[in-house]
Amino acid sequence: MKMTTEIRRAILSFTVLAVLGTAACNDFLVAENPGAVEEPDVNNPSYVNLIANGPIYGFQLSYTDMSFWNSLFTDELFNRATFVEEGQIDRRELYSDMTYINAFIYAPMQRARFLGEDAAKRIKTILGDTASRDLRVARALAYTGYAYVALGETMCTTPIDLGVPKTSAEMMADAITRFQEAITIGTAYRAYVSASPNAVAAADSVINFARVGAARAALNRNDKTQATTFASQVPAAFEFRAYYTDNTTGQRNRVFERLTLGSNAWMTNTPFLAMAGDPRVPRIATGARATTPLSPPSFSTFNNTPAGADFAPITWMRIASGLEAQYIVAEAAGPTAATLTFVNQRRAAGLQTPVTLTGDALMAELRDQRSRDFYLDGHRLGDLRRYKQHYNVDLFPKGPYPGSTSGQVYSENITCWPLPTNEINGNPNVPRG
Repeated sequence: MKMTTEIRRAILSFTVLAVLGTAACNDFLVAENPGAVEEPDVNNPSYVNLIANGPIYGFQLSYTDMSFWNSLFTDELFNRATFVEEGQIDRRELYSDMTYINAFIYAPMQRARFLGEDAAKRIKTILGDTASRDLRVARALAYTGYAYVALGETMCTTPIDLGVPKTSAEMMADAITRFQEAITIGTAYRAYVSASPNAVAAADSVINFARVGAARAALNRNDKTQATTFASQVPAAFEFRAYYTDNTTGQRNRVFERLTLGSNAWMTNTPFLAMAGDPRVPRIATGARATTPLSPPSFSTFNNTPAGADFAPITWMRIASGLEAQYIVAEAAGPTAATLTFVNQRRAAGLQTPVTLTGDALMAELRDQRSRDFYLDGHRLGDLRRYKQHYNVDLFPKGPYPGSTSGQVYSENITCWPLPTNEINGNPNVPRG
């Protein structure tokens, strides 16, 4: 993505909203001092906290859009809106000149990546040696790593600052580098503030956020040893969340907006329709909005009943957790007795009876349980791409497009988003043709 002056000034003059600034569970990382930093003051030490809020704002804003549109792109949702491009996204009929790609997917997450990297660099410059134990730097690096993961899981290739487009594997490697630095700095901060329980808790939150991200990136690279190393250190109860409000349309969680306010998609014609009775995959039962999803486990409005509860405008969404770390360990381990135990624990959460599966059947059940536990929270596209690439398991929708009267089909060869036209035209390192 070409970093224009306009984008570079984003970190200098954006407004940070307090509700978007809470970066982790239990309010450990509430953003401070909402306001703007004027360009001449960008290296003023008094603005470090404000600069450090940029990555929170940028990532949370972009991740909700990426989560919704990737849900439509995969098998989690089926389009019922009349907008042409939304039907194309559902069928994976994608073109570089589509407006949605740059507006909702590529540009926002590239901006989030830039805000994270720029904030870490600026704070290091301001603080000097003490930056090596500053939690704000660790947090910025962790958010940057997640932006790399999100882009790597979503885009077919990703240029960084007008560079040569990187493969998904290269993006994951870059993400791990940033996560590792975040862990190192967060650990140093933890030691420095060891006498303060609240500060230690804040450090642990960022460190575990980075560990889950690093494990996710390593698993996407099929490095199961490294994935297990990171994931096995994460406490089972850990959660890291993104927070949303509806002061403006741009601050809404996109899943709430498109499903609750707009009823623009539903479970009909998806494999999730058959999961009725599992409280992790609730839906409206009757009426004009029947099969429209209700709040799944990653949302604050989840009520853990089959009847479910609707999404709300003021909400949070889980983006990393100890549960995800457990799934990563199980997938990396394969069809072991421990994996079977874990699968049956997750089946119990879905009000399902235990199974006695082995081999491929057990791993298929692990994938099914994972799809239920992380429904609509931004994991599915990365999962489907990983299953197809590393296990030769293709779960993307395929064949005739349901309801079509003109012979429309799913584009089976498309499993990722192409670069938008503005990147292709503005970046001399993007191959043409």
